[in-house]
Amino acid sequence: RSRCVQTSSASRHHVRSGPFTSTSYRRAASTCFVGTDGATKESKLSATESTIASPSTDNTVDEIEETARNSLGITGSLPAPVNFGGIPYLDTSSLAANHAHRVVFILGGPGAGKGTQSERIVDTYKCVHLSVGDLLRTGAEKADYEHADLVKECLVQGNIVPVALSLGLLRIAMDEKADEEDSEYGSRIFLVDGFPRNYDNVQGWMKHMPSYTAVLGALVYNCPMDVLEKRIMTRAETSGRSDDNLDSARRRFDTFRKQTEPVVRALERVEDLQAEENSDGSQLSIVNIDGTGTVEEVWKATEAAMDAYVKNDVLTANSNLLKAIVEGDIEKFVDLCDGKLEVDPIYEGPNESTISDAEVSIQSGTKAVVSYTRKIKDDLSVRETREWNHGPKGWKCGSVLREELS
Repeated sequence: RSRCVQTSSASRHHVRSGPFTSTSYRRAASTCFVGTDGATKESKLSATESTIASPSTDNTVDEIEETARNSLGITGSLPAPVNFGGIPYLDTSSLAANHAHRVVFILGGPGAGKGTQSERIVDTYKCVHLSVGDLLRTGAEKADYEHADLVKECLVQGNIVPVALSLGLLRIAMDEKADEEDSEYGSRIFLVDGFPRNYDNVQGWMKHMPSYTAVLGALVYNCPMDVLEKRIMTRAETSGRSDDNLDSARRRFDTFRKQTEPVVRALERVEDLQAEENSDGSQLSIVNIDGTGTVEEVWKATEAAMDAYVKNDVLTANSNLLKAIVEGDIEKFVDLCDGKLEVDPIYEGPNESTISDAEVSIQSGTKAVVSYTRKIKDDLSVRETREWNHGPKGWKCGSVLREELS
C-alpha cells in the first residue's frame, strides 16, 4: 500500500499553528484531564487553545520556557532542515558519522495505547521498541541488579524512578541492540516508550544522551481519564503487573498530569523555537495523536507520523546518491545501491543537476519511492523515480526509472 508523505507544494507537518510566546502555550487535548462524559471540573482543551491547563501558574509557564531553551540540543547532531526539490527534510548523514541513535519518544498516560501502537510500528518499520517501564520492571526483578528494591518501590507507589537509573538501563539496552551483528535492518529508529516523564528526565537526557542520540520527535497519545481507567483495569486481568490496579493507576494518572504533561509542552516549545530559526522548519517534530478511536484509527495517525520520520533517511540517501553522481564518486554511488544498478554515463556522469517537483511515497515501512524532475543539462531534463529498500546497511536504491521531458 502506497502512502504519499509529502510533495514539494506541501508545508511542514505541524499540529499547532501560529507563534508561541513565553507566556501563552497551546496544547493538545489532555490525556488525563476529562472523562468522555465531560463530568470532571476541568475543561478539555483543544490544540488551538492558548492557555495551559491546571496547574496553571506563572512558574509553570516559566519552567516550560526554561526547559525548552535548555533542551534545544535534544536533536543532537542533526542540522537544520534542508530542501530536496521543494520538500524540507533532515539530513541524517551526521548520525552515521557520529554513531548516534535515532530516537522517537512515545508518550501518553497509562493505558493510552503506547504499547499496542509500538508493536505495530516495530512490525512495519523494523524499529527497536524500548519501554522504560518494561526495562525498569525487568530490573526490579533481577536478583543481581543493585537498585532492584528501589525501582520496585517506585513502581508500586506510582512514583518516578530516579533518572540516573532509567537512563542507565536505557543506554545498556540501546547499545546492545545497535551492536547486534545479525540484524536485517541498519540505522533503525529507537522507540523510547514512557520517557521523558518529568523535567528531571529531560535534564538527565540533556546531560547524558545528546552526544550519541538524536531525538527526531515524539508521538503523544491523548485519551480521556475514564477511558484509560477502563483499559488499564481490563489489562490487569491478564498482565500480571504489580502496578495494574486502580490505586496505582490513579496515582500514575496524577503523576502524568502534573509532571509529564508540562514536559510535552516544553518539547512542543523546542519545536517552535527551532522553527523560528529555520525557514524550512524544525529538527524536532512532536505529533499529538487522538488515542480514543479504534486501534486501526489510531494506527492511521501513527503511520502518517512515522512515514514523516522515515522520509528523512530516504531523502538523505537519495540526496547523497545524486551528490555522488555530481562528484563522480563511483564508490559512494555503488554503496548507496543494492548492487544491481549500473552507472549510466548519459544520466550519471559528473554533471551538476537541478532538482524540482519532488514527491516521496512510503509504500511500507521498509520500502519507499522518490520521484523528482532533474535538469541535467540545458537540453536534458528527466523525471526520475527511484525505489528505495531498507536493509542491513540502511536505505539502498533498488531501481530507477526515467522519462525524458520535452
